[in-house]
Amino acid sequence: MRSLAVFGDSIPKGIVFENGRIKKARVCAVDILTEYYKFDNVKNYSVYGQTLARLMSKGTIDEYLKTVDSSAKNYAAICIGGNDADYDWRTIARSPDEYHSSLTPIRQFAEMLDCAVKKLTDSGHKVFLLTLPPVHSQLYFSNVISKIADGENVMRFLGGDVSNIYRHQELFNYEVIKCAFNNDVKLIDIRSALLNDIDCYGKYCLDGVHPNEIGQSFIADTIISYA
Repeated sequence: MRSLAVFGDSIPKGIVFENGRIKKARVCAVDILTEYYKFDNVKNYSVYGQTLARLMSKGTIDEYLKTVDSSAKNYAAICIGGNDADYDWRTIARSPDEYHSSLTPIRQFAEMLDCAVKKLTDSGHKVFLLTLPPVHSQLYFSNVISKIADGENVMRFLGGDVSNIYRHQELFNYEVIKCAFNNDVKLIDIRSALLNDIDCYGKYCLDGVHPNEIGQSFIADTIISYA
């Protein structure tokens, strides 16, 4: 028996952004992988808007481990961090000249990711860490941030350079890579695969964050090629 547990945010949940609204994709990467690898049991603990901080505070991994069949071949995938790297843009717009931390401070993110991986490997799971899909700074700023907050003030906080959104997210991505290396677990680099694709952002929704259904299929194909 083979079992898969997925811990993530809206991307492994298969959420897409269309016409200013969120909805579930008809087929997402997890669905494709479930069918391809013929897993006997799949538990997807991914949630829209979920941060690693929230996942750990809820004790999701601990609760999951209580249900594990130790006689099965157990796999776990962690694909999270985009929301941790994000900011409370409304608060920033109210005081753009002050210091603001991301939703999860990066040191805290690194420590919690290390803890999550160790919990799973210590319980006998084969763990896969996935790099973060790159954010399209301009699309995210224009189609999301500026809709909920004063874009001019947010741009002041960003030092007049919208690409700081991408660079900040990249720092969190490096923590994922370092965690995989330090814990000797498999790293699946979906970020590089997307960035190397000439039509990278053609595989994204207009919010610049969520891969569309084509992007979900691309992610599944990338994981299959790595695994």
